[in-house]
Amino acid sequence: MFDSRKILFVCLLPCSVICLTSEEIRAKPGDNVILQCRGPREGVIELLEWSKPDLKSEDYVFYFRDENVYERYQHPLFRGRVELRDPQMKEGDFAVILKNVTIKDSGTYVCYYGNAGSRLHLISNITLTVRDSGS
Repeated sequence: MFDSRKILFVCLLPCSVICLTSEEIRAKPGDNVILQCRGPREGVIELLEWSKPDLKSEDYVFYFRDENVYERYQHPLFRGRVELRDPQMKEGDFAVILKNVTIKDSGTYVCYYGNAGSRLHLISNITLTVRDSGS
């Protein structure tokens, strides 16, 4: 599924609290890819946002708030193609699976989470490159 993968960890606080991860993923059209995002292992997550800044849109790749997924806030390119890897988000697993990737999916993805009364925390920054095997 992945041709190459590079991960960089930059700890903002002790890793048991928050770590910012940067990752590069290479895939072929039609692959399913996992966009990794690891948050705090304990506590209630009230908001989880996956976005793609290069879309220049207010819509999201994936939007979760108050224990519900809101597809109406998803960009049309991602509707029906993104789901949580672990719907219960156990152990802080906020990763999503992006299904049937296309060349248009190439770009940067960011993952933010928030709790009641706190600002959003950036915890993952992923660069996805989708290319035909002949390119």
